Amino acid sequence: MSKLKYNGVLHQLTLVDKQGKIVGTWSAYNNVDSHATIQPHIPDGSYAIQDRSRPHPHAADPNGPYGSYGIIRFNVPGHVGVGVHSGRANARHLPGPPHPTMGCIRTSDAAMKSIRDFMATDPLTTMIVSGNSQRSAHAGHARFGAAHVHP
Repeated sequence: MSKLKYNGVLHQLTLVDKQGKIVGTWSAYNNVDSHATIQPHIPDGSYAIQDRSRPHPHAADPNGPYGSYGIIRFNVPGHVGVGVHSGRANARHLPGPPHPTMGCIRTSDAAMKSIRDFMATDPLTTMIVSGNSQRSAHAGHARFGAAHVHP
């Protein structure tokens, strides 16, 4: 079974197939809004994926909170509904992947489409988060001038 890996230092989301081969790598951020219940970011670790064969559906909208392809949720203890999704493609402040979330990892619609299509034939089992320290999260949004985002 395949897995997703998020590197907070590189701000990259990587899809790895069941043989360990990298299928794709995309820009992604865990810029957590100061009003979110998970602070300041998703802790490094390995998490079981809930939505293994297809993302959990939401209204498809590239500018909506979850983007065009839903959310792939994974189990972060004490935080229900944390996952990977896209959205806010044309937001006025930090459009696309760097746009703040309520705790999730945001990537692009192109990434979510590729992951969605792939997981239909090779289900996801694990989300691995690494390098996701407060410092790396802060560095990611500081580059984009996100003054209101909790570091």
